[in-house]
Amino acid sequence: MNLEIKKNKKYLLNATIFLIIVFLIIMRRPDIISNAQPWAEDGRFWLQDAYNNGIFNTLFMPENGYFQTISRLTYSIALLFGLSKAALVANIIGILIRACFIAFILSSRIKFAPIAYRATVALYVLLMPNVAEGYPNITNMHWYLSMYLLCVIMSERPESTAWKIHDYVLLIVSGLSGPFVIFIAPCLLMKRVCQHGGIVNAVRKINSFDIVFTLCFLIQLYTILTSSGATRSSAPLGASIQLFSDITFYRIIRGALIDNTWKPGINGNQASIALNVIIITSILYYALKSGWRYKSILLFPSLMLGFALAKPMMSMTDPQWPLFLSPLGGERYFFVTNIAFFSFITFLTSKTKRPAIALLCLNILMATMYIRHFHIYPYFEVGYKEQIRLFENSPPGTEADISINPPGWKMHLIKK
Repeated sequence: MNLEIKKNKKYLLNATIFLIIVFLIIMRRPDIISNAQPWAEDGRFWLQDAYNNGIFNTLFMPENGYFQTISRLTYSIALLFGLSKAALVANIIGILIRACFIAFILSSRIKFAPIAYRATVALYVLLMPNVAEGYPNITNMHWYLSMYLLCVIMSERPESTAWKIHDYVLLIVSGLSGPFVIFIAPCLLMKRVCQHGGIVNAVRKINSFDIVFTLCFLIQLYTILTSSGATRSSAPLGASIQLFSDITFYRIIRGALIDNTWKPGINGNQASIALNVIIITSILYYALKSGWRYKSILLFPSLMLGFALAKPMMSMTDPQWPLFLSPLGGERYFFVTNIAFFSFITFLTSKTKRPAIALLCLNILMATMYIRHFHIYPYFEVGYKEQIRLFENSPPGTEADISINPPGWKMHLIKK
């Protein structure tokens, strides 16, 4: 009886924490529920394609050179509730995915890290700055799914059937949503090599998770190699060492902690290069001394950032790298890197003489940022709901361009 009571209390505590996470996600931008609208590709591709062409005709269509299953699947599900409710349902799915990711960090599956450090990182993921572009829309959800999948790979082995189902569903959805499975592959390989004492034993002891992962990897790799050039921008990068240093400082080192709308004068001079060298040296120093989990948190964001900077989608005509220094330009490319960088800062507190005090100071410092930047500005009112209402009352065959966010974007619908 006592065991059952303890189990029920644990379930109640977990459910309460999950609901608090959901509540805080919504409160940062309440209009995601009160005035739900599609964001960019959410309307222009996922909702438009699913509505005009049918769910099954579009579910497995690649976009921008790779499969984006979570986006197409979400809006296929959302349309089952009607066109007028599709954006709201999609936002709810996005909220739940984000909440599940945060809850997973707090779960016993990540018990290799003390709960105080996990809670610090989880709170950061919940309240981090510079996430307006992906909050909590589906078109940018694959960035969070990739981190979620990396956490599963880093986690303890699943014991229950529910956890095993969770892992496989996440693997398939995340693996077929964006190119990130390719960048996570070295992390899984490194884990297996360390677990089994060499690459030969890792291959011999391959399991079903590894097989499914490999299939997702091959599907996305083939799709990227055969279709990337057709849809991605061919605009020049405008790259330079100084600009790379400015981007990493502004977007990661500083951007992980402070809102991007405040721009210090360090950009454009050698101070940013020196600071980058110091931080990168520190990260690599601990990488040499740490296990495969630390190396994974370093390797995945590095590979992902390299691909993002080599093949960005910032402009179809103008040099692309300079646009990263715009406060709202390309926020999505730095969700992963900023969480990884904050995790490194949290890790450093454990290496101090008084780690508990260092961790407390970090949380106090971050609390001021969380409070100051808690609220995310609402979507612009572009007349979306009224245009959808008029469209739904129109006769079959009617074609309409529906305004969506950000301003200037539209989706073209054909009434069924």
